[in-house]
Amino acid sequence: MTEVGRILKLAQNDFSYFFRTKWLMAVLLSLNLSDMLVVALVYKGIMNKTTFFTNYFSFFVPSVVVMGLFAAALDTGRRIWLAIREGVVQYYLSLPISLGGVVVAYLLAGGLASIVYAGSLLIVALVVLPAQAVWSTLLLLPFLFVLAMGLAGIAATLAALASTHGEYFFAYQQVVQLALLTLSTLYYPIQLVQAHFPSFLVSIVSANPLTLAVQAMRNYTFAGNPVQPLSLVFILLASLPFTVIGALAYYLALRAFTIKGKL
Repeated sequence: MTEVGRILKLAQNDFSYFFRTKWLMAVLLSLNLSDMLVVALVYKGIMNKTTFFTNYFSFFVPSVVVMGLFAAALDTGRRIWLAIREGVVQYYLSLPISLGGVVVAYLLAGGLASIVYAGSLLIVALVVLPAQAVWSTLLLLPFLFVLAMGLAGIAATLAALASTHGEYFFAYQQVVQLALLTLSTLYYPIQLVQAHFPSFLVSIVSANPLTLAVQAMRNYTFAGNPVQPLSLVFILLASLPFTVIGALAYYLALRAFTIKGKL
């Protein structure tokens, strides 16, 4: 078997764990669906009366999809952290596969699991959307996959950092999750951010890959506007640094393990 074949096999094995946590996924899906079908509809009557929203349901449902993508990607970090804690990493390092191959396999599995999870939310959303929204969604999926790999890279970084600090992984995860979700336009439009935040924070919010992804989904999937290639390029450019940093952090953690025998 070639190196690529081993990477794909390991990615397939890790991806299968996503389906083994059926009850966890069912709970998360129910929470996201309640946000989509209850919170968005309830808030619609309140938010539509403000100057910033014309249809809060169409504004917030893409946010739920992107938050689902984010949550599923961060679960990659949990699996890596458990692999380090429970000694599974020793097994991976004994396989005829390079350290870089292990890293790529985890990121691929994390990206694919995130797309499957977010896709299940999108299927529900597409019930109330026009037929052309399906085509726009298909165009967005490859770029959302790169974003998911970038978010999985963040999770890998946190797992690598927490490997030497006991139970800190979930604390790290909460801090990063709060920062990325808050400094985005998932809950409020960019006009509101510009009206109340200093310019440097507006720049951070605008460059946040979650902001770019949710705005693309609002504009192309929900509003039905023609897809602009430049916005897809921006999603790609904003996501790749997270992927590279995460992959490098996890690679260095595995390399340290092979040298020191521990993390």
